[in-house]
Amino acid sequence: MITQEDIRRSGASSLPEALRLAANLQVAQVDSRQWAISARGFNGTTANKLLVLVDGRTVYTPLFSGVFWDVQEVPLADVDRIEVISGPGATLWGANAVNGVINVITKDARDTQGLLVSGGGGTEQHGFGTVRYGGALGSTVRARIYGRGFDRDATALPNGQDAADDWHLGQGGFRMDWDASSASRVTLQGDLYDGRIAQDSGGDIAVSGGNVMAKWSHTLSERSSLAAYLYYDRTHRDNPTPVWGGSRHLRRRSATQYAIGRSS
Repeated sequence: MITQEDIRRSGASSLPEALRLAANLQVAQVDSRQWAISARGFNGTTANKLLVLVDGRTVYTPLFSGVFWDVQEVPLADVDRIEVISGPGATLWGANAVNGVINVITKDARDTQGLLVSGGGGTEQHGFGTVRYGGALGSTVRARIYGRGFDRDATALPNGQDAADDWHLGQGGFRMDWDASSASRVTLQGDLYDGRIAQDSGGDIAVSGGNVMAKWSHTLSERSSLAAYLYYDRTHRDNPTPVWGGSRHLRRRSATQYAIGRSS
């Protein structure tokens, strides 16, 4: 498990960088925006045997059942922990969990109250920053909103030439937690993002999308709880010269998930 303290001490600035802290994952950066992440070998940018969850929402693309890591911009300051399980987990976690599971769990809104501003810049990362604000909406409701963005320079080829893979992306989102009773809780959260990725021919790759998720959880006893999820995730990715042929527009389906088990 990767904790918030581990992430803070590592200096990681993105989710893939934070996953390098897991000894049971193979993590490699291909260029300024592409990552190859897998468990149990067979690593590559199209690895598709790893289930990745963010607060219970699957983030794989229907295009190849893998993950576009360049648009998984989870604010690391909001991450509570990252659970990494290697080995077959499909019997417990569902489809895609053949080689392992990555479960990113973000902080409760009550743990992110107040204002947070962070940012920086340099020769490779021209500029990056995050602004987050959390507050109370009554005695039983806590909420937070955030906005983040970055502009990254292109990587260099072995011959010293520019790789023409510079890119930028902006993202915003919110989370609201309502303590409906002493045993029940309702969470509503969502994100929106938009960006452009340069390539050496054919024009920029346009990426955009968003998601919204509702979760209801109820504590049954000290050792068990019941939870229900409902989410909708939309992904748009327009590549003028894609590897798979033809520009593509992907729309993720809405889905409902139910789970019952021991509380942590």
